[in-house]
Amino acid sequence: MSSADIKVHLAASPLFQDLASQPALEDLAAICELIGFRSGETVVGEGSEGDTMYVIKSGRVRVEKKTPYQDTYTVTFLKAGDFFGEVALLNRDRRSATCIAESESEFLVLSRERFLAFGDKHPTAGLAITRKIASDLAYRLLQANEDLITLFQALVEEVEGAVLK
Repeated sequence: MSSADIKVHLAASPLFQDLASQPALEDLAAICELIGFRSGETVVGEGSEGDTMYVIKSGRVRVEKKTPYQDTYTVTFLKAGDFFGEVALLNRDRRSATCIAESESEFLVLSRERFLAFGDKHPTAGLAITRKIASDLAYRLLQANEDLITLFQALVEEVEGAVLK
């Protein structure tokens, strides 16, 4: 796949669409790798260390989490243009979920090391991407807080209902 093709796919992703008209997108495309996975293969595993982010070029990905009792549940499904693993660009930490290729899939992969070098070379573009990641994380945190409150309310109602019986 040529750098021009990678550039088109990056520009289609919400994370990079603000760079579509910037020369920095050329350099970003040049540092991405194209990797494929077969249907059913694990792309990243929950709890594993990560230093790469993935943009889905083609295919579909299932995102799963484990409960404290090791039960697995599906969080969401991702499609072409969506991205995951972006936190790894900001810090080295454990993966928060497992991502599994639901179909034959191709990904544009960006490593933390290459992203940091890109940000040094293109600080405005690096900042724009970092802000987009921060905005996405803030949205997910707000959603998680709302979900937590809903679960807490349900638990309180369940306990109150059991006590009143």
